[in-house]
Amino acid sequence: MLAALLALLVAAPTPADDTAITVTATKLTPAEAQARATAFVKAVLPTPSYGQYGRWTVPVCIKVTGITDDAATQVAERVRALATTAGMALGKPGCRANLNIIFSEDASRTTGVILRRRPGLVARLPMAMKTRLINDPLPVRWWYGEEIGDGSGVAAGAGNSATALMTAGGAATLPIGPDAVSTNSYSSSLIDTHLSVGITTATAVVDVTLATGKSLDAVADHVALVSLAPTRLPPDPPGVPSILGLFSGGDDRLSNWDRAYLAALYRMSLNRTGQRQRGQLIDALAKGQQP
Repeated sequence: MLAALLALLVAAPTPADDTAITVTATKLTPAEAQARATAFVKAVLPTPSYGQYGRWTVPVCIKVTGITDDAATQVAERVRALATTAGMALGKPGCRANLNIIFSEDASRTTGVILRRRPGLVARLPMAMKTRLINDPLPVRWWYGEEIGDGSGVAAGAGNSATALMTAGGAATLPIGPDAVSTNSYSSSLIDTHLSVGITTATAVVDVTLATGKSLDAVADHVALVSLAPTRLPPDPPGVPSILGLFSGGDDRLSNWDRAYLAALYRMSLNRTGQRQRGQLIDALAKGQQP
């Protein structure tokens, strides 16, 4: 069964061709780069949680299930490679998994089972987003666990415990009452929000049937990007070369835009409003595409 699942993901190899092909990259003008960076960020970023965009603030520990051990290792290594390139911290050997990547013949059913058994995973999600996760015919579906911290990323207090929420490209509301967030962050800055949103867990479920014909490496890279960076479910067409277009006739490999986006995300200020964070991401992306 595992071999059959894996076979569905492997596209036929491209025939060898002795003809040399030269590819010349075209550099964009500053205005073109800014426009395309703006469109990319607008297409990819989800609705901000707590008015901000989160990123991983704990070491990432990857577990891949549903395929053979060799294939799972291949997927995990590609995710680790992308995380390392972005400067993210990785969990040590034997760490407890906080990024679960699951391959399934029926991702909708698998997701439904997970969420029925652990409803707390999506307790804060709007019903429409829960319905999309379970019912929409998505080749890959994902959601994140996020935690509120102070301006430096240290977990904030909700009583004596951290305040957690779950998102899947949707919005979350700042809790009030016993769940209200308080931090020990003090600053006279007019732009410091004194809060930060950190991703601490993520789950991605690959529907092997819907991913038929795509190579395992391409699917792994797609999963890596949506797991490591906050991404709308599903993202709009990004308008530039991107692995995010894998299942809509787009690229089958990570592009410079993808790598630049992830790198910019992990240089972005945590304790800023979503509007300022978007501006930082757009500027960093645009600069990376200019001569």
